[in-house]
Amino acid sequence: MVRGGPPQLVYTGAKANALWPAMKRILTSIGRHRWTIAAGVVLSLLSAILALIGPQYLMRISDEVESGIGGTVDLGYIGYLSIILLALYLSSTALQITEHYIIPRVSVIVSTELRAKLIRKLDRIPLGYLDSARTGDLMSRITNDTDTIGDNLGQSVVMLLTSVTMMLGAFAMMLYTDVELALACAVPVVIAMMFLWTIIRKSHRHFRIQSRDMGAINSAVEETYYALDIVRAYNGSQRALESFDKVNRSLISSGFKARFMSGMMPRMMSFFNNLGYVIVCVVGSLMVADSSISIGVVVAFIVYVRQFTQPVAQISESFSMVQSVAASSERIFQILDAEEMSDEAGCTGHIGRAEGDVEFRDVCFSYIAGTEIIHDLDLHVPAGMKVAIVGPTGAGKTTIANLLMRFYELDSGEILIDGIPTSQVPRSEVHSQFAMVLQESWLFGGTVRENVVFTSDVDDDERIWSALEAVGIDGFVRDIGGLDTRLYDEALSAGQRQQISIARAIIRDSPIVILDEATSSVDTLTERKIQVAMDSLMAGKTSFIIAHRLSTIRTADIILVMKDGRVVEKGTHESLLNDNGFYAELYKSQFSNCE
Repeated sequence: MVRGGPPQLVYTGAKANALWPAMKRILTSIGRHRWTIAAGVVLSLLSAILALIGPQYLMRISDEVESGIGGTVDLGYIGYLSIILLALYLSSTALQITEHYIIPRVSVIVSTELRAKLIRKLDRIPLGYLDSARTGDLMSRITNDTDTIGDNLGQSVVMLLTSVTMMLGAFAMMLYTDVELALACAVPVVIAMMFLWTIIRKSHRHFRIQSRDMGAINSAVEETYYALDIVRAYNGSQRALESFDKVNRSLISSGFKARFMSGMMPRMMSFFNNLGYVIVCVVGSLMVADSSISIGVVVAFIVYVRQFTQPVAQISESFSMVQSVAASSERIFQILDAEEMSDEAGCTGHIGRAEGDVEFRDVCFSYIAGTEIIHDLDLHVPAGMKVAIVGPTGAGKTTIANLLMRFYELDSGEILIDGIPTSQVPRSEVHSQFAMVLQESWLFGGTVRENVVFTSDVDDDERIWSALEAVGIDGFVRDIGGLDTRLYDEALSAGQRQQISIARAIIRDSPIVILDEATSSVDTLTERKIQVAMDSLMAGKTSFIIAHRLSTIRTADIILVMKDGRVVEKGTHESLLNDNGFYAELYKSQFSNCE
């Protein structure tokens, strides 16, 4: 039900210069885990430094062997150097293993905490905001985008910083070893870096579009399979497939472009890496022949070239990860930055268990600013009264229920329960005053018991069976195995799902009851049985019954007739028929259609 909420969840196609701000913000937002990632970075840097020292000992070993050719080789000295070299590489490997333990562990924790943040945030966002969102896209942000951040954040940061350190360190050691050969080897790397920067600038947009398309495809799947019976009934399978194919093709396109551009970088880096080896072999051999350098320098440079050029490929890979993280973090922060429901710090009112007296005072409300739905509504409902709300579609009937529950904030006016404005009472306490049964039943994948008791403290099986019997579904529950049968294992009809929802309202035993087309999904015989249970549920309680079937509300103490957001008539069933007004017109048209 879309009412045009805020635009934050819409992809805006922001420019790639948002890459670094997005990364900075996600690193700031993960709190104490920054230091764990920093520890991983330090370990990786130490490992890189030890690896950079190694070629110096290789050079000394090679020079010692070369000097001993035709004479005596000092095997003791070579053994000593080899032990130091082995210790360096073993220490470097140990540090890498430790870092590879720390980073994946913190990655899992980060994605878990991000999902928890999003769920908590969704609980604080006004319903009007969520009305504008697609469920599949929200699911994609909570699952795919958080996983992307968790999988790539720590690894990309460590890889990027380590690669930069390794590249700069290798170049420094090359300069220390021989300046001329180092400058010759630097040429392909400079060209590679220029190429890398060009690709990065162009590829970030495709990663953003890929994240958007992933959300769109989740929405398409969720919407199609949620209403699969409608799709098939209208022979809409082909159209649904075409719609899915369109979104899927867009995902293929964006995914291919993102992967191609990111995958092209390491391939090109491999070329520049091989070019570096060629330069070392050709230029180095010439310099050895000219006695400018020793053979040990060439051996060291072969290792340094790998350490100098390989990080460029790793930098390109880490940038691909960074781009994925940035694109996903932007989508997550769109939710985390959403405006929340008003602060309840000043809500010091307390109702306790209400008597049930409800009053609307000059209430005005609009879902979209400037388009008012409820106009100057004044209404007083004494405790224990059964109130029916009727009217044509769009008259504002369900909106009344939403405002009673404080799901939305009023534009102006007040709603009072037992004389206390609900705006001065914490929302949770307002919600606790109501039991609510909607037209569309809601069950989760737990047991019958868990669904009926839901958040109540009832642990008495007799009370649960009594509620199920009251709505006429106790026999079915016994047939499927009892209260501890998991509902997702059973095929429930719409009517059976609604019966369980109504049993939940009976168990809740709240002082105010809202029934929004509660029996619309059941047959006439079941409806009559449920109606008896509803009468028992509503006895002594304030009840608001929203109904289109006017035959179900004849016994209401008062009927409110709504039209265009206003109460145009009110009275009992008989008095309204005698008035021969809008209610009488609705009633007669309904029953004339039945005839």
